[in-house]
Amino acid sequence: MAFADDLLKLAQDIANLPAADRRQANLRRAVSTAYYALFHLLISEATLNCGRPELRPALGRLFDHGPMNTASTNKEADLNAYFNNHPSESPERVVAGHLRSVAKTFVRAQQRRIDADYNLGKEVEETDMLTQLETVTTHSRVGTLSAMKRARRLIFSQCLAARNAGRRGPVLPSKRNPAGINTDRRLPSQSCNRGPWERNTRNTSGIRVPRMVNGIRT
Repeated sequence: MAFADDLLKLAQDIANLPAADRRQANLRRAVSTAYYALFHLLISEATLNCGRPELRPALGRLFDHGPMNTASTNKEADLNAYFNNHPSESPERVVAGHLRSVAKTFVRAQQRRIDADYNLGKEVEETDMLTQLETVTTHSRVGTLSAMKRARRLIFSQCLAARNAGRRGPVLPSKRNPAGINTDRRLPSQSCNRGPWERNTRNTSGIRVPRMVNGIRT
């Protein structure tokens, strides 16, 4: 069983506790754990684009909650505008619908997690927990749909592209770039002030490796 599936099952086990045991700590933990199940599901899908399986865990570590939220929020707004123009039925429209579903699900699940983990002035209701579980569970069940997989890989691959390009945000589709793929050909170290990220014989993955400069870790 994948890690994301383990987390979702744990959240469901917490939710299935007897009513007398459903304290705030339980409700909050179930909401938070369900979000992390979705978080790791999306990352695992996105890293499948990497042709070297041994590098996927390290690649997954480059995904952050903030940039993923930004990419999702921007993508949802962009696709809302797209659907407001009432596009005709097409394969692109189907993928766009899945993209919007991914973005909307992630943003709302993350906000519920933030409230559960940090907003102690707001009580988490049982309905909040059930909504979170239902949303994440439904999203996980459509994982076998190729169109949904493509959507998940695309939107969160853009998060990584944005990071390598100096966190400039996701690349949106255009007439010349309908898939919204980042086409910046610069090396990451040339487009991000955190370098060095170049691929070389000692760093074949191109992943940033901390170094010491005058005794200071950079």
